[in-house]
Amino acid sequence: MKFVIVPEQRNALMGHLGPHLRADANADETANYPIVSLYYDNDDRDCYWEKIRGSQNRRKLRVRVYGSLDGKVPPTCFIEVKHKQDGRGVKRRIQMPLEDALLVGEGKEPTDNVKERLSPTSLQTIREVHDLVKKRGFKPVMVMRYDRQAFAAADPTSDLRITYDTGIFYRTDNLDPIPDDRRFSPSSMMLKPGTSVLEVKINGTIPYWLSRVIAQTGCRLQSHSKYCNALEHGDPVLQSMLAPSWRKAHPPCRHNEIDTAAASCASVTQSNLSPIAV
Repeated sequence: MKFVIVPEQRNALMGHLGPHLRADANADETANYPIVSLYYDNDDRDCYWEKIRGSQNRRKLRVRVYGSLDGKVPPTCFIEVKHKQDGRGVKRRIQMPLEDALLVGEGKEPTDNVKERLSPTSLQTIREVHDLVKKRGFKPVMVMRYDRQAFAAADPTSDLRITYDTGIFYRTDNLDPIPDDRRFSPSSMMLKPGTSVLEVKINGTIPYWLSRVIAQTGCRLQSHSKYCNALEHGDPVLQSMLAPSWRKAHPPCRHNEIDTAAASCASVTQSNLSPIAV
C-alpha cells in the first residue's frame, strides 16, 4: 500500500509507530540507505502502458544498486525482474557485480566466475531477462535515485515492513548507474522537498492498530509508480506519445511472448530473495 505524505504526516506517524518498529537490518543505524535504479523499457514504452492499463500480467526490468558514499551501507547490486500477475507481485533478482548485471541487461552472459556460482533458479531468471531484451526490445531508458528509510516490525513474528522514500530524482541521459549516484539536476526532483512515498508491506491483513493510525494522520491510499511518474515528467519518447498531435494508437501489449519463461521462474521461494527485497 502506497501513500504520498508531507513531513507533518510522517512525523505524526512515527510518533505512533516508533515503539512497534526497528531499523531494517540492511540499513545504517538511522535506518537509511540510498537506492539507485536503472530501468529498462522498449521504444513503445510497454512497461508504462501496461501499468497505466492495469495489465494483469506485466513485468519490469531493472538493475538496482545499493550503497552509501560513507561506507556504512556496503555497495551491492542486483538485476531484477519485478513481475505482477493477477494482483500478486513477485520479485526475481540476482545479486552480482554491477558490470555483470549490465552485461545481462544487454542480453549477454555474465562473466564465467560469476555464472558458475549461480543457482539453476538464477540462471532461469537470466534467460527471462534475455527474452525481455531480445524479444521485446528492452533497453536502458532511465536512472532513478532516492533515499529510503526502512523499518521492520519489532515483533519477530510479523513480516510488516514500512519504508519512506524521499529525494526522488530521475534522468534519461547518462544511463550508467553508480552506488549513491548524485549526478542529477535539481529540476529532476519528483516531489517537493520533504515529501515522502510511504509504503506499507505485509502479507495478509494490515493490523487494525496500524490502519487506525494511518487514517488518523490523514494518509490516503493511492497508486504511485516512481518510474511511470518520472517518464511523464521527463521522457521525450513518452511525452511525444502523450502530446495532442500524437495520433498513433497506444502500443500493443506483448507480454504473452515470454509467459513460458516467467512461469518457470514463478516458483522462486522467499529463501532466494535478499531481505532488502521484501
